[in-house]
Amino acid sequence: MTTTIRVERSYDCEPARVWDAWTKPDLMDRWFCPNPDLRLSSHADAREGGAYRVNMGGEYIVSGSYTRLEEPAVLQCTWQWEHETLTTLLCIELDPNDEGGTDLVLVHSDFTDEADAEGTRQGWELSLDRLAQLLAG
Repeated sequence: MTTTIRVERSYDCEPARVWDAWTKPDLMDRWFCPNPDLRLSSHADAREGGAYRVNMGGEYIVSGSYTRLEEPAVLQCTWQWEHETLTTLLCIELDPNDEGGTDLVLVHSDFTDEADAEGTRQGWELSLDRLAQLLAG
């Protein structure tokens, strides 16, 4: 049995700006980690079949490939930590809302351990808070 986590956020900007923050390495480097003290180095070839890699201060490295991209609405990719065997699936959906902003739904699935899923959910909560700061600035 696998576990899925879901996190929702709303941002005061159009979906294209949120999309760029998920797909452009220079923007990813400014938020894509729950720990603001780690220096990030990102690579993203944002096309179906393209790869991404985020080095979080040398302590944590995650990589995967894009499996579905519908700009600026749906981003789906595999997710694998370096030196781990488990590959999970991350899906981001972006929808314009009535206030002129963007509603984000993050679904991260295929966890085999509930504690890992909960730790990942907490990491996404913090990272998405950092994304809000980036988009507000």
